[in-house]
Amino acid sequence: MRLNLIKTLSLVMMMTALTISGATADTASDYTKALEKSLSVAESVQSYNILSSLLMENNVKGQADGMKLEATQTARGQMPDRLFVAIDSPMFQQQLGTGAAESWFSLPAAGVCYVGKPLKLTRVLHDDGEMELTNEKLFNFYAGLGDYLFTQAMTPVGETGSEVLSIGGKDLTCQIFQFEDENGTSRFWFDPISGLVLRTKLVTNMVDQGVEMERILTTQVTSFTLDTPLSDDDFTFDTPAGLRVVDSLERVMNPDSMVGMPAPDISFTDLEGKVVQLKDYRGKVVFIDFWATWCGPCRMEMPHIEKLFKEFKGDDGIAFFGASNEEKATVTGFLKKNQYSFPIVLVKAEDARGLFNVTSIPAGFVIDAEGIIRAHMIGTQSEAQLRAAFAKAGFGK
Repeated sequence: MRLNLIKTLSLVMMMTALTISGATADTASDYTKALEKSLSVAESVQSYNILSSLLMENNVKGQADGMKLEATQTARGQMPDRLFVAIDSPMFQQQLGTGAAESWFSLPAAGVCYVGKPLKLTRVLHDDGEMELTNEKLFNFYAGLGDYLFTQAMTPVGETGSEVLSIGGKDLTCQIFQFEDENGTSRFWFDPISGLVLRTKLVTNMVDQGVEMERILTTQVTSFTLDTPLSDDDFTFDTPAGLRVVDSLERVMNPDSMVGMPAPDISFTDLEGKVVQLKDYRGKVVFIDFWATWCGPCRMEMPHIEKLFKEFKGDDGIAFFGASNEEKATVTGFLKKNQYSFPIVLVKAEDARGLFNVTSIPAGFVIDAEGIIRAHMIGTQSEAQLRAAFAKAGFGK
């Protein structure tokens, strides 16, 4: 499932292009000026209202009759506390926003939406690429605007052309910048007056089950305003019928998240046969990772856990446990081949499932010194995501 189509598109748009010989000095100079203009707009703008269309085509290379997905996108923001970003298509809908009454994040395809208190917006133009469900990541002034800005130095290919686009009843002469890398070609139509990218065409080459494919993603701005006051009516939300409303962002993707709940007491057995009880670690931050030797995503995550364990090994304020419900011989055999030093323990399957709602692995929990669960993570986590989870319990960062 696509977590955030607008953010995903933004990351693709802002991919680093390779330096290609043959780009003219004038073209590079023109792009430098475009980048400076775009960054100036990003720094100064206080509100935006942008409507656009999106067309995604997946074709067998050389053909033009493949799958198509059409969508409309709405992006509105007004500092310091108004945001509305929405995607609507027959196959996919998503809405994110905050207004006078509430904040929200709605994923109808998942049958769930978050509704919470109104929020102040962060204003972070360059993000680290981590797709975390946090207020700071999602409720960002640039959540919608970032899709329409140049934000990093790239090297265009060939000479700069131009084309007149008719948008909102106005004819706008746009510069065309093209970039290439090993994955394909990207082309941007840039309006030097507004500082916005008004059309984007990304062509990506891929291989799917041995077949060469071409994905074409085209966005087209249909209307826009910058620094025009917006009405509070533009930032409201009506919960769609039939959606489950949850009270934390974690529960959007994990409706059974235990964040905010007291951690149930659970017993583990270490590989020497000693019983370890969670309640004995009150006063420390505790990280528990439920895993198995056969689980590929678990094995992908374990080097990150090992790195953090070694970093914090001398700190008495945190405890690590990797808990498996497999036979001891299976676990010890795995550890002989994989030299992990963080504590590995055994757990009863019924305890993991019944006490901690573990129905898929890896499943990670960070518990604060008061015994409250502050992070409940499903799936492989990066080092940065684990650090952020520890920080929620007041440790690190």
